[in-house]
Amino acid sequence: MKIPFFILCLFITCSISATNELDALVKERIKESANRFFESNDVLQISVKADFKAIRADRDRSTNEYHTASIEYTDGDDTLSVPVKIKTRGNFRLKEENCDFPPLRFKFKTRDAINTAFEGQDKLKLVTHCRDTSQTMQETMLREFLVYRLYNNISERSLRVRLVKVKYIDINYGEELNKYGFFIESIEQMAERLGLEEIEMANLTQEQLIEDNILQVALFNYMIGNTDWSIPKLHNVALLRDERHAPPIAVPYDFDMSEFVDACYMKVYMGRELIESRYKGKKVSIDALEKAIAHYQAKKNDLVTTVLEFEPLDLKSRQECIKLIDSFYHVLADRQAYRKAFIAEAVK
Repeated sequence: MKIPFFILCLFITCSISATNELDALVKERIKESANRFFESNDVLQISVKADFKAIRADRDRSTNEYHTASIEYTDGDDTLSVPVKIKTRGNFRLKEENCDFPPLRFKFKTRDAINTAFEGQDKLKLVTHCRDTSQTMQETMLREFLVYRLYNNISERSLRVRLVKVKYIDINYGEELNKYGFFIESIEQMAERLGLEEIEMANLTQEQLIEDNILQVALFNYMIGNTDWSIPKLHNVALLRDERHAPPIAVPYDFDMSEFVDACYMKVYMGRELIESRYKGKKVSIDALEKAIAHYQAKKNDLVTTVLEFEPLDLKSRQECIKLIDSFYHVLADRQAYRKAFIAEAVK
């Protein structure tokens, strides 16, 4: 029996509609999964299998390539494996004389990551331990993770991070290395989460950004003792906006050159700038400054609690971090002191 043409068309239309609806539901689930990855405070334990000898040697940013790899982790009684591509990344830490283990970038295919912990991820930066045999550098990495978490307390317009314990397995030599690392939310994912878009506008001054935003960024970098950032040069800051003609919003990242992180190479690399030009915020009115300071004062308990509860970092290091935070709040408690620190010594 022949099916009437109009019924056949109706069937095809309904089938296409159902497929599109399913696709939309799957896409929404994948998006939610990607966000949940960074909402968790649990340490994710993974094994990464790759030719790490080749990856370690591939450090020329003009020619470095993605290498085939896989991530394995346990989910209940199951062991899951996710195909992934890995390449080296970075600037200072990419150089072999600075770090014998380079920072990495992981690239996922959407279909390979479905129904895994990495569902919805595209490209993820992994901050690594830098030096294989250095416990100090492992703590340095943990301190930098903590800095990101601290800024999450200050502003929702911030990059989220996820701590991982990684077993690196060389597929050719069978060598294993166990270290902490952490993934950083991509700027694209953060922008989508916040309903913003990333922009690139070089040679901006801080005056062209939203005032309370740039004050938050400048005060935070002062608190952690970081001068390795610049708005005009777009150095270690991303710019976002919520509409075409709106002023940009700055989001800081990459804090390894700060006193808080205390990397062994920091003082040599930063030189006298670290001591002489610690505050890099713009000059503002005392009213604007005191509004920003009030925001920080309301966040002090959250900052201290974040440090105290971060058990992967040893107690001595946590106490050192809190001491640095306390020093910042001593300045905030003294009107004459913060006028001197943030008004008289402010720079563009």
